[in-house]
This record gives sequence, structure tokens and C-alpha cells, in this order.
Amino acid sequence: MNNTQLSVLGRQTSATANILVIDEQLLVSSALAHALRDLGLDAHSIRADLHAVKTAALAHPPGLVLLDLDLGFSPDGEPLDGIDLVAPLRAQGWTVLIITGTSSLDRIADAIAQGAASWIVKGATFVELVHAAVEIMQARYPQP
Repeated sequence: MNNTQLSVLGRQTSATANILVIDEQLLVSSALAHALRDLGLDAHSIRADLHAVKTAALAHPPGLVLLDLDLGFSPDGEPLDGIDLVAPLRAQGWTVLIITGTSSLDRIADAIAQGAASWIVKGATFVELVHAAVEIMQARYPQP
């Protein structure tokens, strides 16, 4: 992402807002977290492991979680479903934005029913993904 693209997003963000990026693809979560930190947000890439997610969610004041629905597999081979994390994260005060490559509108609807604020297709451009996160953070933490 270049400076022109970043300036389109606006750099007026709250540095006190925490963002957790949870995706089984480390490259995706790390790149998103890095771009959000460049905008002054406290963003962290969290590996797609239920224990790591719960630990990170408790270690930071609630903010925004960018959550993939398909989180890979547990060590015992069971699929990890991001939908299972939405309600517990919401109960802790986190706002959840689903970022998913799924084409199942039923799964997306389930995530929204569990309390997710919105969703965006993982195939969106990187700028669109960052913009969606910034938009939710600016709504949650408006600038005076």
C-alpha cells in the first residue's frame, strides 16, 4: 500500500483502539496488522488457535477483531470455525468484523446472528480491507 492509498483512508485514527487480526494465513494477518499500525492503530496478528485468540482477547482492552471464518484445523484435525469465536468475543466487548473467503451466505448470516458487526469478502483489495477496519474504528472511536 503506498502513501497515496493511505491518505485516501485518512490518518485520523485513535491510537488507543486495539485491533486483533485472526486468520489462518499468517501473511494475510501480519500484512493487515502492519498496515493498521501504520495508521496509528494498535493492531496485532493472532494465529488461528482458539487458546491464542482467547489469551489475546483477555490481554488487550476490547476494540475490533478482524476474524476469518475458516481458521484451518486444530491439532487433532477438527476444523476451526470463526463463528464459534464471535459470541465470546462480543461478550468481552469486542466488535467483530468478519473477513472471509466463504461463499456461504448462511455462514455469514450465522456470524452476524452471533453478533458480528459486518463482513467483507477476503477477495476485496487490500486497501478495501484496511478501509473497512478503519471505518469501523472511526465509528467506534470518533475523533473530536
